[in-house]
Amino acid sequence: MSREQLSNDGLAGPFMLADCSILDAVCEVAVELQLLQAQQNKLAALAGREDLQRWTTLINRHLAFQPIQGLFRDANLQAVIAEHFGTGLVLWQTKFFPKYPGVGENKWHHDRMMENGSDPVNLYDTSNHFSFVIALTDLGTDAGRIEFIQGSHQPIDGLDRDDLARLFHEMPEVVHDRIRPLTLKRGEFAIFHSQVLHRSLAYGHREEDWRPGYFGAPNPVLRRQADVRKGRVSLAARLARKETVITERWGANPAGAPTAIAEPVPYYDESSQQVVGKKTAVLPFN
Repeated sequence: MSREQLSNDGLAGPFMLADCSILDAVCEVAVELQLLQAQQNKLAALAGREDLQRWTTLINRHLAFQPIQGLFRDANLQAVIAEHFGTGLVLWQTKFFPKYPGVGENKWHHDRMMENGSDPVNLYDTSNHFSFVIALTDLGTDAGRIEFIQGSHQPIDGLDRDDLARLFHEMPEVVHDRIRPLTLKRGEFAIFHSQVLHRSLAYGHREEDWRPGYFGAPNPVLRRQADVRKGRVSLAARLARKETVITERWGANPAGAPTAIAEPVPYYDESSQQVVGKKTAVLPFN
């Protein structure tokens, strides 16, 4: 049934991890990184350098922390990925998504940021580029719920994906009836084709306030006052086939080294030298 779900919806799940005992350690990494970023934002403000403040997600933490790599070796996660997407995959990007008071919307987007080297992106190729999301805490219908556009891995009549930016606020009305919530209990995960359109709402969203074009801007004051530990957090990862050339453009912290005021983010090496080791975020997955 999950294979049929993936084929029809572009997303399958929820599935449950084999071992949830590592989740506390991974959550601790996510929280401490967020607290570090908040502290460095405060220091940037005190220095009069608001331009150095970062409100975006820290990426590629799998390189620095063993608990994250241990999580990705979970037997059920490995089995589900192999069954639906095959083996010979590499992990090339990870992101924490913490939500707590003051955190805004993660806009509608897809994860297919590149194809193979400089090849143009093919949004309807289902043979490569896959994603999964793991609930490190309960991910319900409020507190920044995740939503996706059912079937958006395939062409949809009336929706011209070529006219859409990768990140945008307003979802075209033609697909409003395809918006589906993705709710996960702690330790559950979902898998999806990377081109599937999805978002997470601003923290504090209520069901009765919902509308297809809803979005919420971040509130720095609330963020500074919030208890990060009482929020919710997910971890998303992006996979590709091992022969895929990962472009340098997407391998680095989008802010660039001078403005990466939180913990430095590893950079990819030259694409011709992408190997497991120094200067690359690419790791074998299965």
